[in-house]
Amino acid sequence: MSFFNSEKLQTAQKANLDLLQQISGKVFASVEQLSQLQFKALRDSTEEQFEGVRKLLAVRDPQGFAELQASFTQPSAQTERLAEFNRQVQALIVGTQSDIAKLTSSQVEAGTQQMHEFVETISKNAPAGSEPVVAAFKSGLANAGTVFESAQKAVKQAADVAQSGFEAATAAGTKAAPEASTKATSGNK
Repeated sequence: MSFFNSEKLQTAQKANLDLLQQISGKVFASVEQLSQLQFKALRDSTEEQFEGVRKLLAVRDPQGFAELQASFTQPSAQTERLAEFNRQVQALIVGTQSDIAKLTSSQVEAGTQQMHEFVETISKNAPAGSEPVVAAFKSGLANAGTVFESAQKAVKQAADVAQSGFEAATAAGTKAAPEASTKATSGNK
């Protein structure tokens, strides 16, 4: 008599392969989106640098140079663009992490269910006197499930804390930039 159902094992292997393919697809899509974000940021930064050089070449007198210099000390547009880039990257990371967590969670649940079925099959067919071993195995399986759930909750909480910290830092940086540029402008006059 066999405890293993080869059809169920083959189905589980196919499900694992499909899961890996889906995760790979999510990762590749995220890398592609990140590359696009980086390319756009590089293009925008380059355009801004060329525009700055054009303005510098257009200066004809000291007054114009002083005004141009004052405009360069106002980093609000650049700061806002950087903050937006960071928000988009953070959203991409959080979205990818969430998608992968959903995919793996369903697979883990299916695997846990199969393990419970396997343990039940073994316990029904176990020889007399092996009840303590089967009970210990079931207890260990339940403890492993509890540890996994706790780890999932801890990872989610850590991600939420990191996200809120990032948002707070971005908000503080965005708020501080106009104040710094105001001080710099008033200092140049």
